[in-house]
This record gives sequence, structure tokens and C-alpha cells, in this order.
Amino acid sequence: MRIGIAGYGRMGRLFERCLGGRFEVIFYSEHGRSDVGSLEELYLKSDVIMVASSLDTVPKRLERLAEISREHGGKKIVFDIATFKSRVVEAYAGFGEETRVASVHPMFGPGAKTIEGKRFITVPIPGREKDAEEVADFIRSIGGNVSFLDWKTHDRLMGFVIGVPYFIGLSYLSLSRELGLEEFGGTSWAFLETYGKAVLHDSPDFIREVLSMSREQIEEFLDFMRKNPPDPERLREKLEWEEIEEAYERFYRALE
Repeated sequence: MRIGIAGYGRMGRLFERCLGGRFEVIFYSEHGRSDVGSLEELYLKSDVIMVASSLDTVPKRLERLAEISREHGGKKIVFDIATFKSRVVEAYAGFGEETRVASVHPMFGPGAKTIEGKRFITVPIPGREKDAEEVADFIRSIGGNVSFLDWKTHDRLMGFVIGVPYFIGLSYLSLSRELGLEEFGGTSWAFLETYGKAVLHDSPDFIREVLSMSREQIEEFLDFMRKNPPDPERLREKLEWEEIEEAYERFYRALE
């Protein structure tokens, strides 16, 4: 099996590192390594095509791949790995009937050492829901743990799962720098400061995209905090003590 990756970013390179020993992996990119001369050639030479480009370019790439699939046919699997799906699901309209399509979200970043056992969310394309199971079968075949969400639910949850943590990390880092807390901070400060810095490892464009797509969830989070200040006793009642102890140990290990 040959896997074609459209885009030579960090996630595409991660998949090559993880899958290159089992499959032939080829790239098409306008700005990085390219093993073929066009997106059309990538499609024709690949059994599975993964679009791993920035959110701004994913819809255009998918629309072009749809044109190619109608022209050439062939039983292929095509999916993207964009973080948010509202801008990409419509771009799947027009793919040939032989092509199996779905949108996929790997729930890990390019720093992962393996994709084995990692969570992947598969988002069915409206009108082509049956395709999602075949795409999911491929994800399972490479070691992924698959769950399914419709695109609206996915994007709302990702606002809380990714957008709100990014907002917290960057906001605390900004506050820390503004107040000069680095001279006085302890372990809790170091944990949040480290996370804020780690977020900055992503590109500014990607960070802005995440925060922009998560505006409603960030506002909902802030409103929730105003109305529901943290209650330690109530939170303890919802957790097993073993969970708390394990988290405490992991907290310190993360800073070693």
C-alpha cells in the first residue's frame, strides 16, 4: 500500500516516521519535499491520500482532489486531518463514488513518538456516512483508536478540548511575563508557564486559527468560571482519591 500525503508539515512528517517502515509514503508539497510533480500525480500513485495542510488550504486541496477523482476514478481513501471541520466538510462534495472519504482528527500533536494506540476522531461527511467506516478501518489498521463525531459536535468539543487550554496557557504566560513572576514562581507556576511556552511551539497562524475557531467556547468557559467558582470539596467528591494521587505524581514527573 502506498500512502500519499498532501503537505510537508510536521504532522505529515510524523506519519511518515510512524508508517514509513510498513508502507511506502510519498509527499506532494508546494513548499517542502515533493516526491511527485502535482496533486493529480499524488492521487494516481497512492491508495490512501491524507491532506495534511493548513486549514486555509485544505478545502482547495480537497476540491481539486474531488475533480481528479471524478476524472480518473479508482478506489481510493481520502481524508484530511484539520483541527476544525466546519470549513472542510463541504469541500468533500463531488468526490467520485469509488472514493471513500471522511474527515479525521488525530488527537495528538507532532511531538508524539508513535501513533499506536492514539485516539483518532472520524467525522463522517454528510450524505456519505457509510464511507466513514472504511476510513476508520484504515485508521485502525495503522494502530489508531477510533471514535466518531458529527462535525458540529466535533468542533464544539474541540473548542473546549484545545481552544480553552490554549487560551489558559497563553493568558497565564502573558500574565507571568507582565508581572515578572519567573523570579518567584514554584511548581504550579512552572507547570502553567511550561504549558504556555509549549503552545508557542505551534505556528502563530495555527494558534490564531485555534483561538478564532474557539471564541464561543472560550466565552462560555469565562462565563462558567464567573458563575461557578472552583469548589475543591465538590470536585473531590467526583474523583477517586487514587486519581488525585496519580495526578499529583504525574504533575511532578512532568516537571522533572
